[in-house]
Amino acid sequence: MTTNYLAWFKALDIALQNRRDCHLLMSSNVYEPLDMLEKHLKQNWDELRRLQSYNNDWGHPVLKELIAKRYGVKPSEILLTNGCTNATYLSIVSQVRPGDTVICETPAYQPMWQTARLSGAKVKWLKRRPPTFTIDPEELAALVDRRTSLVVLTNLHNPSGAHLNKIQLTDIARAVRRRNKKTRILMDEVFRDFVPDRPACTVDPVYISTGSLSKVYGLSHLECGWILADKKTIDRISPYFVLSDGNGSRYLEAMSAVVFEHLDTYLSRSMEIVASNRKELVKAVEPLIKEGLISGDIPEQGCIWFPKVAGFRNTGKLSDLLAKRYKVYVVPGKFFGDAGRIRIGFGGQAALVSRSLKKFTDALRLEYESLK
Repeated sequence: MTTNYLAWFKALDIALQNRRDCHLLMSSNVYEPLDMLEKHLKQNWDELRRLQSYNNDWGHPVLKELIAKRYGVKPSEILLTNGCTNATYLSIVSQVRPGDTVICETPAYQPMWQTARLSGAKVKWLKRRPPTFTIDPEELAALVDRRTSLVVLTNLHNPSGAHLNKIQLTDIARAVRRRNKKTRILMDEVFRDFVPDRPACTVDPVYISTGSLSKVYGLSHLECGWILADKKTIDRISPYFVLSDGNGSRYLEAMSAVVFEHLDTYLSRSMEIVASNRKELVKAVEPLIKEGLISGDIPEQGCIWFPKVAGFRNTGKLSDLLAKRYKVYVVPGKFFGDAGRIRIGFGGQAALVSRSLKKFTDALRLEYESLK
């Protein structure tokens, strides 16, 4: 049985809490903007108290208005959820029935295909091949059959960071619709705000878009996620939200509304952090790439990288070794369906990322030396 990625990550996160001697490259989030959040909440305390007076049975109305304005949809086309993983889960279970076919990209964010299988679907795999990890619309269309209820994708792609632009999204939608007009496409867009695009659902109504304030903004603990789709689809998903969540948190949603009022400030911060850390990443790994020890294009956007490590068919063993010997932590590619790769996250504090990258590259060199 495949180890559950989220359970593995949570256990490791707990074990390493407050450890100053570790070098962490696991997280796919930008680090938390706690000082900025505290400042905005204090400055808008009266507004925050006013927001507490709203009923939020189907999501805080002010927050929904702000999301609608931000992403070019109507409030009726939004369902607020407890984070993006919850949004993706609800989108899948509401669309898929036992015996359906679900097409999922690979490499893939594990909870997506696991949820499809738990819903009783047969999973077909759409390969996203290096170095670009893009999608061939015709290859996708060839997988669609009369039982295909859903195609499950990510943009930016998790784990590679590859970006699908508007033209590509349009071509994908047309190719899927040509084979089966009833098939929907779920697009997990939790990383998409790293690029100045609109949600996929505004490109073509075949898409269901999900997102949150987690990866790009570093605000996972606000649990602010959303599903964007046509009203009919939102109405279909909503009963599943009631069954699984009952209701959202008025307090967290009010705080999230304050964040949305200042979202460009949070985005600017994140873009500066990632741009600076990407330079550190390039500087650290370029020598290893030139020597053929590690390979893979570093994406121009986002805060994750999914390189292949030479000589290792299973990087799970390498990841365990790096952790045990050097206290360096990366995510083994087995969790995404490509055991020969690792995922490196570089959205952390600059000094910690720089230190961790140096330790990672030194450790990798030492291991290759020991193999000679």
